[in-house]
Amino acid sequence: MLATAKGYYNGSHIVLNTPVQFQQGQEVVITYTVLPADSKQEIVASTVDSLIGIIPNREKELSDYREERLKKYACID
Repeated sequence: MLATAKGYYNGSHIVLNTPVQFQQGQEVVITYTVLPADSKQEIVASTVDSLIGIIPNREKELSDYREERLKKYACID
């Protein structure tokens, strides 16, 4: 029988995402793929970095910026 199961290595053991029943003496073949672990964090970090400087610090309140934008885009029709 050939079966596949996905899991991860937690530093000391291989943890399978799905429950798998093993038999005594059963042969197991393990292959692995190296995936970037922090890809989501990198995307968030790059997004935050791209936003830095979007709103210049002019000691204004956010409500002031909102009013500014409402006036600027009021008649976009």
